[in-house]
Amino acid sequence: MTKKVMVTGASGFLGFHITKQLIQENYKVVVLLRKNSDTSLLKHLHCKIIRGDLSNPKDIERAMQECEFVIHAAAKTSQDSPDFADYREANITSTKLLIEASKKQNISRFVFVSSANAFTMGSKENPGTENSDFMPFLRNSGYAHSKYKAQQLVLDEANKNNFPAIVVAPTFMLGPYDIKPSSGRLMLYLLKNKLVFYPKGGKSYVAVSAVATACINAMRMGRTGESYLLSGVNLTYKDFFKKVSEFSTATHFLIPIPLSLLNPIEGLYRIFPTKRLLLLKTNVRMLFLENYFSNEKAKKELNMPETHIDSSIKESINWFQENKYF
Repeated sequence: MTKKVMVTGASGFLGFHITKQLIQENYKVVVLLRKNSDTSLLKHLHCKIIRGDLSNPKDIERAMQECEFVIHAAAKTSQDSPDFADYREANITSTKLLIEASKKQNISRFVFVSSANAFTMGSKENPGTENSDFMPFLRNSGYAHSKYKAQQLVLDEANKNNFPAIVVAPTFMLGPYDIKPSSGRLMLYLLKNKLVFYPKGGKSYVAVSAVATACINAMRMGRTGESYLLSGVNLTYKDFFKKVSEFSTATHFLIPIPLSLLNPIEGLYRIFPTKRLLLLKTNVRMLFLENYFSNEKAKKELNMPETHIDSSIKESINWFQENKYF
């Protein structure tokens, strides 16, 4: 019998790749989308689209009927608001309602897509792992803090109430079909500019297809109540931009941004201690840190594929070029 999966966030970058791979593996897929969500990516996929809202329990229960699994990838991901309240309904309340509906439906596995921001980053020599805690300074980011709170909600249900949930936490994803450029904005920044300014820090870049595979594997693999970092290749911004530049036909000049950039922001914050300046200070600080993570646990327990960084970059650039993003 074909198994049925409910996917949230299917119109987004990762959600689309999860939905696409599920259908390729012969699962029946139901996606719950807001009335105004863009379905241009999904129109060629054989999935059932239900219009509704993740803040409405009846809409959730309608979409979840006869489903055996739930992959919750929907979230408000913009990082332009300093107010935690702006993220509460989209990232926390929706998760709580999905958990409640999943209990009624006796879901076999609930896969929650969190964020690597819910853990402490590390260096290339000692990358961050699932055993680390949330970094206190990221409480100033409404997005990061809300994802951490939602993650804790899921883990508490799993560990205290035997709820069959598992947490997966992707890093910076690369790949095609980034229709509303999220991770792709960093790549497009270089592709659209000759002069490219880069900070000292770095990120963990991962193929979105590898993340989608790990999310799907998490329906039948991994341990209930556990978290899995879905990372890939750890690179400095400079090394990443160099790699992107290799696949670009234009010439780019890379210019380092000095750490002293933080000084005027610090000064302004002392004079005008607003939430917005605090968020700016937090986001800029992240750019100068080594934001690196290990995926050893996910490779071992979720059979997560390796990220081949060159092919991931090339696929992204080709898709952006074919769709006239630059």
